[in-house]
Amino acid sequence: MDNILRSLLAANNLDDAVKIKFVEKLFTTVYKMAESEWKLLCEFSYELLKESSTRLHAEIGEMILRWIAHTQQKIYLDHFNSRALECCFIHAISSTFQHLRATSKVIKYKYEIAENTVSVEKDLRMLRSQIEKYYDVIKGRRDWQMLLVTMFYDLPKSIPSDRNIVLNILINSLANLTDEPTDDFVKKSVDLIEYLWGESSDTIPLSINEIFTKLTSSQQCSTPLIILISKIPIEKTSVILPYLQKTSREGISRLETGIQQMIRIIPHPLSKNIGVWIVKLMEALVFTRNIDLLLRITRTNVLTLFKYLLTRKSRQDALLVIRYTLLGYQAANDVFHTIVPLFPDVLDVLFQDGETDILLKLSGLAQCLMHRFPSHNGIYIPLTNKLDSLSMEIMRTLQENTWNKRIYSSGSITESVYRTASRPLKPKKKIGLNNLGNTCFMNSVIQALFNTTEFQHRILQTSCPRIRTSTLNQLQQCFNSLMEDKAYISPSALLETLPKWLNNGRQQDCHEFLKILFSQIEEESKQYMSNNIKRTKFNHPQRINTNQPNQSDIPISPFGGILVNTIKCLSCGNRSRTKEEFHDLTLSLQIESERENLSFTDLLSEFFSAEELKGDNQYHCDKCSGLQDALKTTRILVPPRYLILSLNRFEYDKKYARRIKIMTHVSIQDTLSLSYILKKDKNVSKVTRKSAKHKINHYVNGSGTNGIINGVNGNHFNGYTNGITNGVETNSTNSTNLMNTTNATNSANSMNSINTANLTNTTNSTNTMNSLGGEINRKAEYDLSAIVIHSGSSAEYGHYYTYAKDEGR
Repeated sequence: MDNILRSLLAANNLDDAVKIKFVEKLFTTVYKMAESEWKLLCEFSYELLKESSTRLHAEIGEMILRWIAHTQQKIYLDHFNSRALECCFIHAISSTFQHLRATSKVIKYKYEIAENTVSVEKDLRMLRSQIEKYYDVIKGRRDWQMLLVTMFYDLPKSIPSDRNIVLNILINSLANLTDEPTDDFVKKSVDLIEYLWGESSDTIPLSINEIFTKLTSSQQCSTPLIILISKIPIEKTSVILPYLQKTSREGISRLETGIQQMIRIIPHPLSKNIGVWIVKLMEALVFTRNIDLLLRITRTNVLTLFKYLLTRKSRQDALLVIRYTLLGYQAANDVFHTIVPLFPDVLDVLFQDGETDILLKLSGLAQCLMHRFPSHNGIYIPLTNKLDSLSMEIMRTLQENTWNKRIYSSGSITESVYRTASRPLKPKKKIGLNNLGNTCFMNSVIQALFNTTEFQHRILQTSCPRIRTSTLNQLQQCFNSLMEDKAYISPSALLETLPKWLNNGRQQDCHEFLKILFSQIEEESKQYMSNNIKRTKFNHPQRINTNQPNQSDIPISPFGGILVNTIKCLSCGNRSRTKEEFHDLTLSLQIESERENLSFTDLLSEFFSAEELKGDNQYHCDKCSGLQDALKTTRILVPPRYLILSLNRFEYDKKYARRIKIMTHVSIQDTLSLSYILKKDKNVSKVTRKSAKHKINHYVNGSGTNGIINGVNGNHFNGYTNGITNGVETNSTNSTNLMNTTNATNSANSMNSINTANLTNTTNSTNTMNSLGGEINRKAEYDLSAIVIHSGSSAEYGHYYTYAKDEGR
């Protein structure tokens, strides 16, 4: 086996991806080998990791180790026993680094299969001992630092006991990064530092001292070090002033570069709360009478800061800094006048995004500054006009979104007064998802899916490996957190498992996200089940009765249904049928109708209406052996337990070469009937037909206690709307009335929705016989469960939010 792999790696005519695929395929077919061959393979993989002449060698070496560890545990533990690993270092006179690199991977997989054994604990002590010997070397070697970060991240128990020395090494490695670092290295380093701070808060002051020493001792400041500043607990900001009071004038002057760098990385996805630290540094500069330095920083960066308000991710931190620089002290009027021309556009974007809280704060800021710096040259006219035009809109938005919209008192209706929450709200049942920068497309879908009880239970009960890059694992963690008593949670770990183009800070399509999410859940579920079957087949052959994963065990199966497409040749009458699995139905708004207001029933009727195949779209009939006019029909063969409908509101406009939004109004209905067909087989006995019918009914009605809500009161929904909680942008929970929801949607005329409904009892439904096709027509009844809405007039911007029914109502 090792010779085959050597030949594969030496092949110059194969791409690396092909070689990796070959090795993966090899793992699924090879299990029976002599013990001596397995040990040769162990040694071969160790050598690959030790030498690591290329990234491919290291990747394949680790793949082989992982495979042997999880399929041949006894051989793996015997070959890589503690004594053997110690001998590697005894004989490694000039290659300690290489042996440490390979040995750490070996121990990583020993830890996975034998976590609390004496052997593994001994291995971890050996790793700690080796690291402590080379502290001085590590501080000056980038390759050592990268190795240690990976090792500590994989094996936290390998971190030496002197945490302050380790933190010093990690902080210095981030501070000394002159080239563009890899996101993986920076993230792991920052995560490790946060982990060590969490272990002992006593280590934080020394770390802060080291960080700010780096910040004030050089004209260059690395981005990763700035990111690390944003991770320091907010309550530790009090250390800044005492530190600056002891800093030399030269050191404080160098702080200008550090603050400007901190401002520059505000949009960075890892720089949450950096605005708080910028403001605290500015306050310390004021206290130490460095006003000129602060004014210089403000003049240089105010325009950049103001433009950050156009992006969701940057708004909270940018607003903190802008408010302080413009209100915190008597700033010169030229600073304010620099951003005045941008004010109307920024206010427009905030209004369109539904950022009511920031809109009010920024409007108030503008009014204060216009009063502070009066001008008679007309510079404020566009801004004043914009504020006047927004004033009623702001009030209407507040009234529409106030929780207690109307209070009945003494027989009259009075409007409730809006008050900004002074602390994070903790809803009794639903909690929010932190908006990580244009991630409302993800948050709204997650909230709707979480409201689907059977899917929620399936995700929470799924057994999957605790792998950070696993979408299924991170969705499970997210659902677990949504069960806790919190105001909001961050789905950042789930976001990182998505394709890079979905995780780029831009507005995305929620339906496209849903399809990708379902695809990754299905793929990972099948892989986990397949691996479990293979392991069970190897270890307990007598327990295996199938080689295929059960489709119904996959978490997304409640959304699955089957369509049947029938094409009838209009020349010879021949029919062709194909079946197609689906997890949602996409409904077109391009239908011929004289009605101004459409319903989902109208759109479904259009979806299932017959389509003529003629002209350039003729059908090739096998019986006629040529192209013929035909009629295509689509019917439901197996309805899903949970039905997802998507309105296709976005289309490409060829004239303007951009995507546009179709604004056709579609009314929301509380219940929905979906026709499906039950094939009648004349060759099957009555008993068999009865069983088949029961099976279909059981599948249709099978949500049982896990169904969303049968017989639900359709008047009350939960709405997940964008809000600001404790300085963090979240999707929070509001309770509203369906009729009000519908009216609000009517006025906006801008709904792009994914509707999730629960299939309810069909026992009393009417059956009709299609005498031509030998089919029984049945109806499945659904109750509305959740709606995901796109608010905004454009396909390029706007905001997604969710309405979901209260559980048990």
